[in-house]
Parts: sequence; structure tokens; C-alpha cells
Amino acid sequence: MDGRKRSFFQKQDGSVILETALMITVLLILMFGMVDFGRVMYTSNSLVSAAREGARFGATQQVVNTTDIKDTVIARFNPYTFGGDNLVRANVTVTAVGSPATTSIKVAIAYPFRWITPVAAIASLIANGTVSYTSTLHAQAEYRYENQ
Repeated sequence: MDGRKRSFFQKQDGSVILETALMITVLLILMFGMVDFGRVMYTSNSLVSAAREGARFGATQQVVNTTDIKDTVIARFNPYTFGGDNLVRANVTVTAVGSPATTSIKVAIAYPFRWITPVAAIASLIANGTVSYTSTLHAQAEYRYENQ
């Protein structure tokens, strides 16, 4: 009986397949995490650039027209995020700051970012107990009004 027990624990047939499966799983999760992180960074930089362009455009106008500013922000945003959503006017907020006269133009963007890999959903499940494939990215810019 002792000989059979020893030979059972010494056999290593299939251990390479198991180790490979475990390592491939870890490597794929890391790779997908890097892809999504790159997408988040690209989208975030694009949002900040669009907010700056919109605030700059608004600060140089004689009359503050929020529709034109929002259209400028939308035109400057590049949604090249592997199937990312386009920016809509409802996600852009334009505020004229200052009293009694307008002293600056502030543009804020709240963009719903969709993850393409399950890494963020797993992190969301761990953090708040719910699975979510969407996060909100924020960007804002404020420029001093030039036509005072």
C-alpha cells in the first residue's frame, strides 16, 4: 500500500498543462489590463484637450454662447477608443464664472467610459459589490475671459 501511495504522488503527468493554464490566465489578465489602461489614458488626455479647446474658444468670444462652446468641445474630442462612445452635449457643462461680470469660462466634461476587458468589472465587484463595465472620466478647464 505504501508503494502505491508513493508512486501516485510522484507522477507528474499533466502538471505542465496545469501550470501553463494557470500562467496563461495570469498573463492574459495582465495584458488586457494594460490594453484598458492605455485606452483610459488616451481617452483622458483627449478629454482634457477638448475641455481646454472649448474653454479657450469661449474665452475669446464677444458673447458667451454655450451651444457653440459645446460644439467646439465635441468637435475636438477624439473618441478613437476601440469602440468608445461619442461625446454628447449633455456630458459637457459650460459655466461663466465671476460676479457681477464674467471673468472666466469653465468647461467640465463627464464622459461614460466603457471597459472592454473584465479586469475593471472584477475590481468593481471587489470594491463595491456590483459588476460595472462603465466608469465616468472627468475633465475640466477654465480660461480667463479676454473681452472685458
